[in-house]
Amino acid sequence: MGTHFRRTGLLLVLAAVVAACDSDADLGQVSAASVSEVAAKAGDPDCTQEEPFTPFDTIDGDNPIVMQNGRVIELRASNKSKCAWGRISSGQPGEEIWTDRKDPTANEHEGPLGHTRIDSGTAKFTEAFKNDGRVMRACGSVQGVVECTGWF
Repeated sequence: MGTHFRRTGLLLVLAAVVAACDSDADLGQVSAASVSEVAAKAGDPDCTQEEPFTPFDTIDGDNPIVMQNGRVIELRASNKSKCAWGRISSGQPGEEIWTDRKDPTANEHEGPLGHTRIDSGTAKFTEAFKNDGRVMRACGSVQGVVECTGWF
């Protein structure tokens, strides 16, 4: 990717953040999700959400998952920072998202990490956490029902 394209992309993201700060209007699912992902603070030191992707090759489950009520729970990752985070979309305020982390050979996991709720709009991201040779998954809770992606 050329330097010009990266600078243009950064300027567009910054413009969206400024517009969000200056407006009380609902940004909508796609715009709010894009701004949230870029603006989220790191859960672990040196974690960034740069060059995000959705890992589809997971262990013991799918990623993303669509819950029965249409909510989408997704694990996002960055090869650049070796970090991952969770995202809930098509949701409503009060619905929750978090990530879990474990050694691939262990039965027990560490979590919930970055537990958060949708406070407005329809999407929310957790903070990013280091993989460090471990596997991670995203989990969401909607109306008391908890579902998780596969481990990646």
